[in-house]
Amino acid sequence: MITLLNAAPDTGNQGVSALSLSALAGLAARNIGPLAVADHGRGVRRVDMGFADVDQVGLTHNRRFWRGDSLTTVRALARIGGGPSASARAVAKSRAILDVSGGDSFTDLYGPRRFRAMVLTKRLALDNGVPLILLPQTLGPFRDAANRAEAVAILAAARAVWVRDAASYAFLQDGLGARFDADRHRLGVDMAVALPRVEPKGLSPRLQVWTGLSRGFPVAGLNVSGLLSQDATGAQTQFGLADRHDRQIEAAARAILDHSPRMRLLLVPHVHRDLADRESDLAASLALKARLDADYPNRVEALPGRLNAMELKWVLSRLTWFAGARMHATIGAFSSGTPTLGLGYSDKAAGVFAQCGIGDHVADLRVMDAPALGVAVRDGLHNCAAMQADLAARLPALLARAEGQMDVIAQQIGA
Repeated sequence: MITLLNAAPDTGNQGVSALSLSALAGLAARNIGPLAVADHGRGVRRVDMGFADVDQVGLTHNRRFWRGDSLTTVRALARIGGGPSASARAVAKSRAILDVSGGDSFTDLYGPRRFRAMVLTKRLALDNGVPLILLPQTLGPFRDAANRAEAVAILAAARAVWVRDAASYAFLQDGLGARFDADRHRLGVDMAVALPRVEPKGLSPRLQVWTGLSRGFPVAGLNVSGLLSQDATGAQTQFGLADRHDRQIEAAARAILDHSPRMRLLLVPHVHRDLADRESDLAASLALKARLDADYPNRVEALPGRLNAMELKWVLSRLTWFAGARMHATIGAFSSGTPTLGLGYSDKAAGVFAQCGIGDHVADLRVMDAPALGVAVRDGLHNCAAMQADLAARLPALLARAEGQMDVIAQQIGA
């Protein structure tokens, strides 16, 4: 059994799901298995993911210690083979544990509870003598020296560590010092570059036309982040944005629609939550659509908030141009050849884009107010053909790098 941690496919965040599906599909294609992935369910359930049957293993950081899916209980029972806990038994019989930390959560920036969960899941492997491989992710930053030391100890004990940006690689080299090993410690690319595409079923007739190759008009896509838009004032303070994001994203949308009277705008949710949830991208998209409809009748549509990461990547591949703040939405677009502008609200997007050779395709929301972002969008659309040609030239090498990376990970599992 090969078990994947901190990439739960049931969070509604299709960025995390993209990492999960990319890793599992990549391993399945190399006949590595059987495969399991930790989620927030109960016990162990076999699921057909299209490319392979995968066990979903309940593992939740909670205080319900009497339950077999509690992380604390699983850690204890795995040491004796798992006992009555199906989740602990699955961990105990794993020949390797892969951990992606949700892409960017191996840090203490999100508070002590999430940092402790990141540590405990990795210790789950190390304390039970199961080889630990950290898949391409962002490391740090760590504000607390004790947290940093604990993280570095885990990095040193892992069989292999992969990062997806130059800053994380520098952290790895500095933190490990003499223990740094270029064979075990690698700079790679985000795994979602290699995420498969699947055509979604059940799109409305209108959206079928908009995503069709013979539609006869351009369609730009825009991800409206619920995290940044729903509480725009709070997000501006939290992330140090140059303007309220609802203003920024509306300026971007109007710049897209004003580019050409033939242009259509498709709003693409990438985090699926209840409409009342602050992080719901669909709620944020519908609110933006309502503000635009009077000025641009019949030119704005919102994609339903139910497509999985592979289906979303298919939609993104059919667009003329795309922009968004949800990083894995933008990765899905540019790795499909769609000219893309990342809307960065931290250093994460710039680092990941740079590893893919397109570091200049990120607009920093911490620097650009609404009018400045509108200018950046207009510039991006004006240069759309050149961007598409540049991506077409880069993609073969980028995709080959992502596949080669997975080849090495498969070898490390078997080491």
